Amino acid sequence: MKKLATAIAITAALAAAATHQYLHASTDPQQSDLQSKLHVMEKTLSETRQDLLGYTTFTQYLEVTKKAISGRTKFLAARIDRNYVHVEHINRSALGIKSDATIILNYAVEYSVGYDLSPESFSVSGDATGITVTLKKPELVASPAIGAISHEIPGKGLLIDEKELVIALQQQLTTAAEKQGHAISMEEAVIALCERKLGEFLRDFLAKQPNVRAVPMITFAYR
Repeated sequence: MKKLATAIAITAALAAAATHQYLHASTDPQQSDLQSKLHVMEKTLSETRQDLLGYTTFTQYLEVTKKAISGRTKFLAARIDRNYVHVEHINRSALGIKSDATIILNYAVEYSVGYDLSPESFSVSGDATGITVTLKKPELVASPAIGAISHEIPGKGLLIDEKELVIALQQQLTTAAEKQGHAISMEEAVIALCERKLGEFLRDFLAKQPNVRAVPMITFAYR
């Protein structure tokens, strides 16, 4: 940006000098040569100014950019996959008979973590130095999806109903996954992933707008 501004200043000075020479050289045989140089300098100045404008034009599209991402919370969410092992010790007794077992449950959970992108929940501002997105920290934007469940029971007593145990434990997984999901959404690596996903969308959208030559650095500020 500084380089372009300097180029404009230099080109403008040269153009002014050439114009001055041209106005005082009406009888000079080199008049046509000076006029040609003046036109070249004026063209260069115009192109440089246009080039500089291309680096700040993005600010005209910040409002439309906000509208483009509003309500797209799930679409712009980051997907986090985690695998878990749950170990449950079971103790049963009946009619003086004691029975115990250990059940090992393996399962996978898919989390969707993203930002609240309702219009009133975030803002997008910027100038020539950069763009700032102000919003709340990432959160779960959908219920955790549980899949790939398998289990094993190394030793099972007489009073242990394997099917009943597995069904009962599976019903507890959603609650456990919700708690794990809230903790996951606060991890620094997950926050960085959410920023990258939203930042990439923002940068791509702005870059496609008319006359935008460059999109500056995008930073995130949390309320």
